[in-house]
Amino acid sequence: MMRRAAWMLAAAMPLVSIAGCSERPVVSAASPAVATLRATLEAGVAQGRIPGAHVIIARDGARLADVTVGYADIAAQTPLRPDAIFRLYSMSKPITSVAIMMLVEQGKLALDDPAEKYLPEWHDMRVYVSGGLDDMVTEPVDRPITIADLLTHTSGITYHFTGDTPVHQYYRKYGVMRDTPVGRTPQDGPPARNLDELVARLGKAPMLHQPGQEFAYSYSTTVLGAIVERVSGERLDRFLKAHLFDPLGMRDTGFFISNAALPRFTTLYTETPEGLTVTELPENSDYRDTGRLLDGGGAIAGTADDYLRFAQMLANGGVLDGKRILSEATIDAMFTPHVMIAGFGPDPIPFGYGFALGDAASEAAGGLPAGTASWSGSGNTYFFVDRKHHGVALAMTHFLGAGPSQKLLRDAVDSAYRQLVND
Repeated sequence: MMRRAAWMLAAAMPLVSIAGCSERPVVSAASPAVATLRATLEAGVAQGRIPGAHVIIARDGARLADVTVGYADIAAQTPLRPDAIFRLYSMSKPITSVAIMMLVEQGKLALDDPAEKYLPEWHDMRVYVSGGLDDMVTEPVDRPITIADLLTHTSGITYHFTGDTPVHQYYRKYGVMRDTPVGRTPQDGPPARNLDELVARLGKAPMLHQPGQEFAYSYSTTVLGAIVERVSGERLDRFLKAHLFDPLGMRDTGFFISNAALPRFTTLYTETPEGLTVTELPENSDYRDTGRLLDGGGAIAGTADDYLRFAQMLANGGVLDGKRILSEATIDAMFTPHVMIAGFGPDPIPFGYGFALGDAASEAAGGLPAGTASWSGSGNTYFFVDRKHHGVALAMTHFLGAGPSQKLLRDAVDSAYRQLVND
């Protein structure tokens, strides 16, 4: 999910106030780094490796690079607009993690609270021990799952598409999932229709491991969205709009695509050995379904400009345009390593509350620089923030797959970031 990211941005670059985000690039498009970034992305489009992309590199809100190339729809040759709307998928997770931390700051919940305090459906959960799908042996949990476990994906729940253990087989057979094209097969059981139904199904499902035992990428953040609803008394979409999106000026971010926004919504592709194939058209996307499950872990959509504002808030220590979303101490807690995770790069990396983190070891190995935080989405959206320098790098695109096209995109972003640092 994460690849190399660069370290610092040029200190001599003209800047706007750290409070907000400028509307236009500060660096000329003739900059060698920006020109190379554009040429690389345009070549990827011409070769059929990526459909299109919007890449922004910024510091203190000033855009050092702002490049949009390619198509929203390849067959129709519809150019990708700078205000195109993308499926964020797992880049929704940092957003919902911030919402949880806002409630923690307000004293409405605590990180060590048992999840079952808000989700009574999770009383008496059990953990897989041995056996197959139809003769499974389980044991009681050693302790309840906590809010912190959900933030760090150490809860013991999983995703239906991350393995083929008896637990994953159970998820598929009994529809312990939301309706999404990511990882779904025709043999899977009917998906949950709403958060309450998913929470109930998770409460009956065997857990992959004991709470707090290890990292397993999962529906944990989706469950945090259910907790936001039950603690706040507001639907998740309305809570996020009122308390996060509106204050940050994220006008085009949400769970649904309206008729008015449909022309800006991208076609979704999948990378295959034969090239990019259509997976989902805008008009038949589940983002058009206002009755869909509100998955705060993987179902938000938005523009690059909107996500830049969210990421810049994090880079600024919790504030943007004079509006404080979280205290700097809370951002510190989110960016503090809480667990080591493997499988997202050559070596284990630290994970905080909602983000992968760079440390001295990852920086020395050419991975995430110390002090940075990063995550990505299944549609190959990708971002990282650098609090020390108030820096952000962000890539938005619209294809599934973790093959060479993903590497092309992320290497181009990382290379441009490094070059702009040294200019």
